[in-house]
Amino acid sequence: MKKFVSLLSGGLDSPIAAYLMMKKNFSPVFLSFLTSDDEENSMKKKVVRIVQKLAQHTKEKVKLYFINHDHNLERFKRKCERKLTCILCKRLMIRIAKGIGKIENTNIIVTGDILGEQASQTLDNLYAYNDLLEEFFLLRPLIGRDKLEIIKINEKIGLYEITSQGSAGCQYNPQFPETHAKPNEIKGEELLINYDDLIKKSIEKAEILFF
Repeated sequence: MKKFVSLLSGGLDSPIAAYLMMKKNFSPVFLSFLTSDDEENSMKKKVVRIVQKLAQHTKEKVKLYFINHDHNLERFKRKCERKLTCILCKRLMIRIAKGIGKIENTNIIVTGDILGEQASQTLDNLYAYNDLLEEFFLLRPLIGRDKLEIIKINEKIGLYEITSQGSAGCQYNPQFPETHAKPNEIKGEELLINYDDLIKKSIEKAEILFF
């Protein structure tokens, strides 16, 4: 069965993107980034519950990678333009997903992006990730869906009770995020960051769970 790396948050969207791929007989390798979590690990516990539920829809063994992302975001905050934090964060997530993909022998990455849903998902900002995808496919099964459709699928497969619950969130979001990122501006900021080091350390320190 062909595998894919699923970028999984605790929200409504990314679990459904993974579910739709699983319905197409693809096997998920989940990748979740923990940021600014509380002492109760509410985000981590929520993601585990989501994966446990999704694992019921496949006969394959399911793997989940947890990446502690705070130190990466702290680097962006200290060294780069604050308005670009979300875009730089997503670009690093994709780079790490590619690293996981090479380990797991897949070149498919799946996200829960919906066009215009967040600052990082405007048309310009979605385009800002394309240069990272050499030899990889980035699939966005939900790109044209609206929130009501996503909620209905959550309810249908018994995920809504979990995904609609609150949990600790990221504290690194800029007050005024860039919504129309320019490639030359992004690349200029990325020259200030040692990405190879961030990717290597993130993957080496990843916590891996099986379901």
